Amino acid sequence: LLSPELLRSQTKTANGQLGLGGQKLSAFIHESGTNVKDKLKNELAGVYRQLESIDTKSLRSGWKQLEITERYGDQKLKTAARHMNDGMLRLMAVLAQLESGSEFLLFDEIENGINPELIEYLIDQLVNANNQIMVTTHSPMILNFMEDVDAKKGVVYLYKTDQGFTKAKRLFDIPSMAKKLEFMGPGEVFIDTDLTHLFKEIATLQ
Repeated sequence: LLSPELLRSQTKTANGQLGLGGQKLSAFIHESGTNVKDKLKNELAGVYRQLESIDTKSLRSGWKQLEITERYGDQKLKTAARHMNDGMLRLMAVLAQLESGSEFLLFDEIENGINPELIEYLIDQLVNANNQIMVTTHSPMILNFMEDVDAKKGVVYLYKTDQGFTKAKRLFDIPSMAKKLEFMGPGEVFIDTDLTHLFKEIATLQ
């Protein structure tokens, strides 16, 4: 779960790994090199129009500082990570991870702190990534921005049996869910269903 407080923190080294809560972001991007910073800037400029560059620098103490440059008319404004908005920091961390070459990534509650108008952009980035990605969410908005074909393959329902065992099943392999998907969006199906009783239908299938 990405934490804005940890994302803003200065760090000395990342050794190629972002911390579980987003700590080491400054060093992680610094170590990734100019090409990754330029690619991040180009990606984020699609949703943050004023963004001109993403920069990192090594301070005398060895701490790495992350900052952005934005253009407003003829003026340029530099902002350090500690003053950047939560949504931009989270998106930057997610996109940097997608560029890291990691084969498997897990993002908990991916929508936290992301502006609603940026959710579709985020989901498109995740769906089109080469990495294998697992995302946890309680948000129907996340599902509604998925194409039906992606939702059928990728949305997994986690539930507990009467014996307390945790099990998983593709949500749209459940007949009642598949039926609703014929005339509802994936997120609408989510809202229209009492998920606490869905395990009973699964039990009849078995």
